[in-house]
Amino acid sequence: MKRLRGILKRLGKTVKYSASNPENFEEIWSFQTSRIRLISLILVVFALVGFLAVYLFSSGLLSGYVKGSDIKRTQLEEQRVRIDELTNKMEYQEAYINNIRRVLSGEIPIDLVSDTLVNLPEIDLDTLQTNPTNAEKRLSREVNNDMSTPVTNRDITLRYFGSPALGVVSQGFDATKHPGIDVVTTPGFTVKSCLGGTVLYAGYSRLDGYIMIIGHPGNFVSVYKHNKTLLKKSGDIVRLGDPIAIVGNTGENTDGPHLHFELWYNQTPVDPAKYISFTR
Repeated sequence: MKRLRGILKRLGKTVKYSASNPENFEEIWSFQTSRIRLISLILVVFALVGFLAVYLFSSGLLSGYVKGSDIKRTQLEEQRVRIDELTNKMEYQEAYINNIRRVLSGEIPIDLVSDTLVNLPEIDLDTLQTNPTNAEKRLSREVNNDMSTPVTNRDITLRYFGSPALGVVSQGFDATKHPGIDVVTTPGFTVKSCLGGTVLYAGYSRLDGYIMIIGHPGNFVSVYKHNKTLLKKSGDIVRLGDPIAIVGNTGENTDGPHLHFELWYNQTPVDPAKYISFTR
């Protein structure tokens, strides 16, 4: 009991609290109070702060600043699905870039695929009718209307190209800024292979949408971008005029349904309009 009284007596004594300048020891401020009053004041301040915090949280005034508990399970699942989609698109784009690099560097050989006929019966050439029929003439005119003029560049093997799409050319070829040609045509129009060859890549890119790259004999490569859907897959063999895709508006680098077509020769883009007719 005496010990408790001694503690209360010491706490009840008046104590002076002051602050002074350490250079000249001049007193800056001071006050006198008992220790028990100082402890009581501190307890009151803590109680007020705690009461204020409880009031702010219970009234919802801080709900706009604390959002951690508002995240729902459905939102987390939607974000996870979105992340998976973006991851897949990045993988497609990386595969597209790697395939382009391998094609242009010559790592992927482009072999000529031709039909082979075996065990043909002997034909009497004297009995053959060499004059074309009216149906054959009409078919020949239709094919010629869908073919370009022959390549005249001496460095490029003489070859005929088919039109991948017919419509209106909205943007022409620029070797540095736009290494291809844009053809605006009817939505849902079928994109055709400009030459026979092998599908090197068929996939999706964030910027260019659904893309198809075809390797052709003679060091030619054709590229078809912004398709709505692809009708062939990597490794497929295609012939001139085969349907390979549907014109669309996919990817960020497009503002309307059209086909972006590129033609590469010996790892260098060339102007497709010089070799292919795109107008109706």
